[in-house]
Amino acid sequence: MPQTLRILLLIFLFTQPAISFSQEVTDFYINSKGNDNNPGNTVPLAKKTLKSLEPLLLSNYLAKGSPLKLAVKSGELFDENLLPPCPVYLTTYAENSKTNELAILNGTKEFSSGWMPEAGSNNVWQQSIPLTGFIGYGINGIGSYSYINVFEIDKALERTAPFTARKLLAFERDLATVKSTPGSFYIPVNTTDNPKPVYIHTSDEASPNAHAKYRYEVTVRDWAVNSTYQPNNKFENLWVRGFGAGNGMIPSGSNSWYNRMIFGPGAGIHHLVVRSGSINHALFLPGPKNTSAFAVVFYDNEGLGRHCAIKNSMFFDIPEPVYAHISDGTYYGAVEIDHVAAFTDPATANGFMFTFDTDSVLLNEVYTDGYKAGYYYGNAKYVNISNSWFKDVSFGIGYSPKFRVTANVKNVFIKTTGTEFTTGIYMPRNTTLTLSNSIMHLINSNNIFNGARAGSFVFGGGADTGITKATGNIFICDIDPSKSLTAATINTDRGIATSKDSWDNNVYILLRGKSIIWTATNPATNGGSENIQSFEEWKRQSGQDQHSLYFDLRNDPRGLKAIFADPEKGNYDLANTAEGNRIAALHAGMTDPITCFLQRPSYEQAAEMIKNNQVLSVKNCRNPCSQNKIRISASFDTTVINQRQIKLKWIVSEQQNIDHYELQRSMENPHFETIYTIPVTADSMYSFTDAIQTGIEYRYRLRIKPTGTGECYSSTLPVKTFDDKPFTIYPNPSTGKILISMNGYKGPSKLVVCNSLGQAILVKESYSWYLPIQLDCSGFGKGVYLLQVETTEGKTAKQFLLR
Repeated sequence: MPQTLRILLLIFLFTQPAISFSQEVTDFYINSKGNDNNPGNTVPLAKKTLKSLEPLLLSNYLAKGSPLKLAVKSGELFDENLLPPCPVYLTTYAENSKTNELAILNGTKEFSSGWMPEAGSNNVWQQSIPLTGFIGYGINGIGSYSYINVFEIDKALERTAPFTARKLLAFERDLATVKSTPGSFYIPVNTTDNPKPVYIHTSDEASPNAHAKYRYEVTVRDWAVNSTYQPNNKFENLWVRGFGAGNGMIPSGSNSWYNRMIFGPGAGIHHLVVRSGSINHALFLPGPKNTSAFAVVFYDNEGLGRHCAIKNSMFFDIPEPVYAHISDGTYYGAVEIDHVAAFTDPATANGFMFTFDTDSVLLNEVYTDGYKAGYYYGNAKYVNISNSWFKDVSFGIGYSPKFRVTANVKNVFIKTTGTEFTTGIYMPRNTTLTLSNSIMHLINSNNIFNGARAGSFVFGGGADTGITKATGNIFICDIDPSKSLTAATINTDRGIATSKDSWDNNVYILLRGKSIIWTATNPATNGGSENIQSFEEWKRQSGQDQHSLYFDLRNDPRGLKAIFADPEKGNYDLANTAEGNRIAALHAGMTDPITCFLQRPSYEQAAEMIKNNQVLSVKNCRNPCSQNKIRISASFDTTVINQRQIKLKWIVSEQQNIDHYELQRSMENPHFETIYTIPVTADSMYSFTDAIQTGIEYRYRLRIKPTGTGECYSSTLPVKTFDDKPFTIYPNPSTGKILISMNGYKGPSKLVVCNSLGQAILVKESYSWYLPIQLDCSGFGKGVYLLQVETTEGKTAKQFLLR
């Protein structure tokens, strides 16, 4: 391919922790106060531009034998392109306090003057923009994937909210539409380097020349750092903006990664040539609307077995965030999305993730809000989706007609909007699907379908050669009262209960709608397909769901609260109701359900999260306590030490939204008191040693206090030790203070300490209860002493040593 090829999409997340550059030698420093005549190898002798490095990179790389580390000053802006002939690590360095500020790679130029009124129009202005950097690919010039874009920037807002202040004007396909659409622009497609006019219609229809409120920028370049053909590039701590729609921005070769980066608004989104690339802690803001709708494209033209990943990242207002596809007849090994949240306007959105001929798709902890689908039209052979939430979709997962698909869906929440067809999982009829511990809440209120059906929980599975195994799921039918929803389709052509499918331990809830129906295909008995209206008849004919439950809540005033704690707020924990308890006994439903819907951050809030390596996850908003029980995995156990001490240990696997822990103790009565309070620590492992008496039963429990309201408790651990001696002294020998365990005796006692001459030097009357009695002998000299203890059961004595 020509070296000028640039591939425009966005970025990739990493499957391993971000590499720390602090332990690596920086080869070149760049800042705005540097000088390109400097060698650039130290901070005082930094270079001024990235461009000045190009003649130096290859020779230094050959001498070093490994990628070169380039460090730009954090918080500074760089208006330039770089075409390195070798792999590079591009990061930042800080001289003062800007340790977490991102350096800006800027691909725009201000054009707030020179606009001329368009003939015959009162609200559209035009001028020819110099096409610096827009040489395009091949003979296309400006066109193909290379476009100019226009930004309208609020001058006042930019000082406090620079990400929000940059509004990308909407590209329209003709000048007539621009004339009627405030906040839009148009440019005829250019096929040569000769510029054609850019037409803009400002949001308030005022002239863009020296506008009082807004200033205007136009993209004039189409890459920032183009290392398409170099492997092992690394980029971090960068804000890439305004690189419009060309064949690249920071495209890169195989095994490249990107960490702590912000793309956009208007960061030129189309092909990002990355093979086996990773993106970690990245924020994607709206990109150009006149090219593709994708934020990240994984593209492979070099061979099989690639693994690309996006982790700990966020997408905002991008119609289709992720796309992976083949090139030159090859296939990806896998695309992995982990701990990613995406928010968008449903009016412009499509699916969150789209793939074409990708071997494997792996989604974990993915949260989408406003997209038509979570994963759609996949053409992937293997799909594994777990611990994910697809809110307000038309359908959650599907559709891959090309291959025989193996799909595993576990612990997934799907809630539809009902604006289009209503389906949870839409798969080809030859799919092998395993569906478990998931909730599908399918809503449809628009009555937009012809016929009696509104959609399916699982469409296509179980038909033809497909096999579906569904267990532990909750299916909620919440549709137009005149419609029905299909739950399952199976093939029983060998007779009743002979299907290869397996449906059991599921829960069906008819909240609204005419009915839930099942379809059994049995040519031998019914000549085709039969719609089964009755749950009992479904069980009889199919042999499926023998241990499953069915609830008709259509006339129940409690609605879904008959089953769940607070579904309107996203809390699908099972409620403490008769129905909820029946489901709990069945162990159906998500093992780790959401307890809230994520609140969308502002662009600025999201940017701060990226700068501080924070992750937006549904775990951040869920309550760690559910109906006085610890929701998350936790262990709590005890170890007895010398019969007089108990060591308590606990580990909590997930500590989001936990404020602190309280260790509580009860001694032969139902009253618990807090004996130890500890805040949350990073390692999640805790311990505490408590002094006890033998012969007395102690009970311990752990109290968890969330950051919000509520609390919950661990199970109670009883502890009781035994000693046949009347009392025990410890520590013995001692340096001064001693503890006397009365070994189960409860009542009044008199303690007398005598010296070697038999003289009483300390007398203490006490009431022995559950805790050891303490005596302070630190004022006595070293030697052997005698302790006499008198109780209602008699008088005994024992020696102890002070040293």
